Amino acid sequence: MNLSAEDIGPNVEFNDVRRQSLLSQLEDRLGGPVSATVWSCLWLADMSTLEPTWEQRDTSLELYRLISLVQTADLGLMIRHWSQRHRQKSTSSSSPATSSPAPPLPRQTVPSPDTAAPTSQLQQSPPATGDTPPRGLKRKRGDNDSMPEISRELQETRRRRSAVAKAICLARDASTCIVTKFPDFVDVAHIFPFSMGSSNPQMPAFWNLLRNFWSEERVAGWQEAILPHGTETPENLLCLAPDAHRLHTNGRFALQPIKLSDDQTKLTLRFYWLPKPDLPVRRSLRDRPHIDDNLVELPRHLKIHNVITDSPVRSGDEVILETSDPNTMPLPDIRLLDMQWVLQRLMALSGAAEANDDDLDDDYECVDPVRIESSEGSEISDDNFDAVEM
Repeated sequence: MNLSAEDIGPNVEFNDVRRQSLLSQLEDRLGGPVSATVWSCLWLADMSTLEPTWEQRDTSLELYRLISLVQTADLGLMIRHWSQRHRQKSTSSSSPATSSPAPPLPRQTVPSPDTAAPTSQLQQSPPATGDTPPRGLKRKRGDNDSMPEISRELQETRRRRSAVAKAICLARDASTCIVTKFPDFVDVAHIFPFSMGSSNPQMPAFWNLLRNFWSEERVAGWQEAILPHGTETPENLLCLAPDAHRLHTNGRFALQPIKLSDDQTKLTLRFYWLPKPDLPVRRSLRDRPHIDDNLVELPRHLKIHNVITDSPVRSGDEVILETSDPNTMPLPDIRLLDMQWVLQRLMALSGAAEANDDDLDDDYECVDPVRIESSEGSEISDDNFDAVEM
């Protein structure tokens, strides 16, 4: 992979004159503006998907299918899944056998000076009556005596697999945030969200919606990169400082994959801030999106700094990832980064509401690599096993 200059930047799709003409004609056929999500999808969609539909508009049912799709389909499902706002809230971690979540409980602060976990993880529910620990408290695999032996073995296998993937990611990225270069106390963050494992019953609908706007080849590549092995692989993990992790999860920046060396030891990305536009709920398809590609911060002085150069991270900055061994410490999968590049911008352009701490990845915690290496395995909350594939 080696993008040409004209394919680099957050506005490439929006500058396509053919797309502008096609969407103007489509708005005439629709008879007016569309929702923010539809507007964003159509401006980011692959032209290879849109053009054939429009060129055969007088004889093909595809145009009517597209019109029906943008008028009736819940396209927001794609954004809710990607931004991790689709999960049901619960105060307890439910096993597959749990029929319903426990009722909400008030929160209290539980001090934990010996851990590096962020404040959001220190807000725990008080102990509930019965044997079910409150959500967020980490428990040993053997605490649930009623759990079948096969389930405990499966969870233990998944726990080990997750810990190994995280250790590889930390070694590959030198326990350093790939964006800010902040060392040691970093989050091991997922590219494809942890909560979107194939056990989620809505995932087929998610993938089918993507196919309406992005080519079959592209979506198949995204699926191939994540489905065989699940989310817990080094190819789906990045080291990010806690603030950068939160910003990325909330769609405040995206990383565009630019170049992968032939020997797969060096990957070049570009960082772009993603301001959320203050636009009407319904938008004209003639209104062309624009993402400022020279930003150093977002509103309210929201910014991050490169700790080596002591300069703010700005849109267009290169982010370089390297590995000494692409077989044992593979770089992030270029297809997952491409998916992230598309859906991060979709989330920002559509004005999707921000995730809160309950919506974030369940691995959302500072990781001390020394502690991980010296322990038998990091404890992971039970929520982590709901979505992980074998």
